[in-house]
Amino acid sequence: MTAYISTGVTVSFSTLSGELLDVNPGGESADQVDVTHQGSTDEWREFLSGLKDGGEVSLTIHMGGTVPALGTQSSLVVTFPTGAGTLTVTANLSKKGEIGGSLGDKLIESLTFKATGAPAWT
Repeated sequence: MTAYISTGVTVSFSTLSGELLDVNPGGESADQVDVTHQGSTDEWREFLSGLKDGGEVSLTIHMGGTVPALGTQSSLVVTFPTGAGTLTVTANLSKKGEIGGSLGDKLIESLTFKATGAPAWT
């Protein structure tokens, strides 16, 4: 198994700029539709996969960069170190302004992007 160290990750989205600290590309999911019926065997429920959801990507950055307006939709590209892949998805900036910093510590801002459509991993 190949292990990677989380360094050198880059993110591109609209006018976003700043020093990236953390990135978390959440998971994809699919709704589960209950299709159990009177003829279902052995009293087990039956399910089909329904609509898919590309999930969310969250970032933590140093304060002081440029952050697009809430609701901005653009192509979000997260590039991981050599060999780990690239995530590309159309996304909306759905949460921003969660600012934190302890006394004497750096100021950080958390951003959340909601995928719209299918993400692509390459």
